[in-house]
Amino acid sequence: MKIKPSFPLAVIVGALLLAGCATPFRAPPGAAHLQLDRGDSPTVIVDKIWLARGTGPLVVAGSVVRRLDVTDTTQTHLDVTLYDAGGGVLRRTVEYFDPRQILPQHRRPATADYRIILDPLPAGAVRVEVRAHDGSHENP
Repeated sequence: MKIKPSFPLAVIVGALLLAGCATPFRAPPGAAHLQLDRGDSPTVIVDKIWLARGTGPLVVAGSVVRRLDVTDTTQTHLDVTLYDAGGGVLRRTVEYFDPRQILPQHRRPATADYRIILDPLPAGAVRVEVRAHDGSHENP
């Protein structure tokens, strides 16, 4: 008797594989409990996000992609926020991707990278959000 894979099973497996595209690496030990969230702006899309710890501090790293109709990304930054289990803000910083001006690349998406140190990680941190933001904040 020959067993045929069912179509629904193939769809579920495919969806699970694609769901991991935003987080390309497994979280380092001691940071696996952290949930990663991302948010886009009208200028850039926060495309990739992951946690890493080599021989140094814990970092959140990834890349942003410039939207097709955008020419200037120099006024865009990343708001990096650490939250506790109740949704309270433990720490918020303004960070930048590199290069700040994302130039078009021949036949490739126009991207920039970011690498942001999270250590020392506040006690109780359960979620890290990297959100692109255009312009300045009214209350720094």
